[in-house]
Amino acid sequence: MNSKHKKIIFGIAFLICIVILYTCYQTLSKTNPPTKNQNNETLTLTLKGSNMMTLKVGEAYQEPGYEAIDKQEGDLNKKVSIKNTVNVNVPGTYQITYTITNKAGDKKELKRFVTVEGNKITQYNDSYDDIDNTLKTWWSGNKKDHTRPVEGAGNTEEVLKQYGAYYMGPDTKTIYLTFDEGSNDTYTEEIIDVLNQNDVKATFFFCKGFIKNNPELMKKIAESGHSVGNHTANHYSMPGLATRSNFQKYLNEIEENEKIYYEITGVQMDKVYREPKGEYSYRSLQIIHDLGYKSYFWSADHYDFDYDVSKEKAFNELEKRYHNGAIYLIHPKNKGNYEAMDSFIKHMKNLGYDFGLVKDIE
Repeated sequence: MNSKHKKIIFGIAFLICIVILYTCYQTLSKTNPPTKNQNNETLTLTLKGSNMMTLKVGEAYQEPGYEAIDKQEGDLNKKVSIKNTVNVNVPGTYQITYTITNKAGDKKELKRFVTVEGNKITQYNDSYDDIDNTLKTWWSGNKKDHTRPVEGAGNTEEVLKQYGAYYMGPDTKTIYLTFDEGSNDTYTEEIIDVLNQNDVKATFFFCKGFIKNNPELMKKIAESGHSVGNHTANHYSMPGLATRSNFQKYLNEIEENEKIYYEITGVQMDKVYREPKGEYSYRSLQIIHDLGYKSYFWSADHYDFDYDVSKEKAFNELEKRYHNGAIYLIHPKNKGNYEAMDSFIKHMKNLGYDFGLVKDIE
């Protein structure tokens, strides 16, 4: 066999080997397809903050955030799906799942665990026996010359602050509208509409019965960005429950109100509190403060809880009592208050005042 024949045979053998190798590669590719992005990851999902968080009952959950990025698609934060919510009113451990999928079908999933611990206190503290439980009834001085009342019920602002309690905001041109409701005969929804039309936020103190009987209104208030505070479940005088023997009843008055509001709205009640009837004691203020609340009395009110007044009368009573940092106590069951609210808000804005929420008072 000459060299020419050898070259031909070698060439044919080489081609046969190439064909065999290619056939084997195709077979292996079909049975073991390559994994997407193998050794070339393009999609990443990371959690900001810790993936293990602890909250107290009633403490607001603030989402720490996350970051989803794909090398080809860029920022995918808006496409992240979040499963499960945290019920801050019920102790337990909650799992939050974050999921993102890119156009190529690649998927990433991470989990965050949030533990909600019970209230700071679950039983009567011996130290409460040393705190005065004498029943006091709040009054504000209720001046009518637009000056700030420096005392209320004989207590200076500094004394109340020791118990996380306030009756007036800072000395600035801000008005705080607060509404106390216990009756189902109410103009609360109409007042909400007036507030929303004027871009004003207010604070509402509700009892359990009103919350339970007005679920759609509760949702509307929450969606409108107003603040809802605790006025107890049954509007009892709380100093009478601020004792060792009645302590569980005290806790129930607060917790039942929190629970029904959350069940209806899916939103936690703000940690702001108003003593029913304005009846309080230093011990009651201390207990509610230990439960994570701040208490808010008022520095401006008028006789609107017993019978209806006219629109003109209500406006005049509200107008003569304004002052810097005024916290108004208003009862929405009084038709005159509703009818005068739009005019009063516009009048105060014309005088250079704005409106705030008591939860922002420090």
